[in-house]
Amino acid sequence: MTDPYQERYESHQARKREVLTELLAERHSERRFADENVPDDDLAHLNDAAERSASSCNRHGVYMSVITDRDTKALLGGLLVGGVGWIHRAPAVVMLFADPLAYKAGDEFTYMPYLDAGVMVGHLYLAAAARGLAGCFINPNVRESHKDLFRARFGHDLYCGAYAVGPPRPDAEPCPA
Repeated sequence: MTDPYQERYESHQARKREVLTELLAERHSERRFADENVPDDDLAHLNDAAERSASSCNRHGVYMSVITDRDTKALLGGLLVGGVGWIHRAPAVVMLFADPLAYKAGDEFTYMPYLDAGVMVGHLYLAAAARGLAGCFINPNVRESHKDLFRARFGHDLYCGAYAVGPPRPDAEPCPA
């Protein structure tokens, strides 16, 4: 028989597993948002979650840039392959960039920053769900004809994708993950 302290510990661990399982079951992609801003404390929560995500060799070479300006979001909608017609409606777009200095060894630059960004996006989804926000990953493909414009506007670090986030519309049907 276990002692009461061990029983309390095991019960606590079981509850954590249950909460995480429920949160993961609710995670989905959403491209329709309420017409509200994302509160600063929620954006800070997302940033904290992203900073705590694991990264290859603990480099943490992927960083976030939050876009809330409607004109910039509209520009992104035209530049990015996956954002036409909806990015400008997202209250915030968290862009993910990799610092090339963090990925120096040979072919790492072709895959490691994207893996790190993918782990970060997973954390963003969970952190958003924990705050009652909806979100959707935006793929890292920039239209070939717009790559120079993208670099001129957003810099030369490696673009690894983005995460559109905001309060969900009450009538929104979840998109498949």
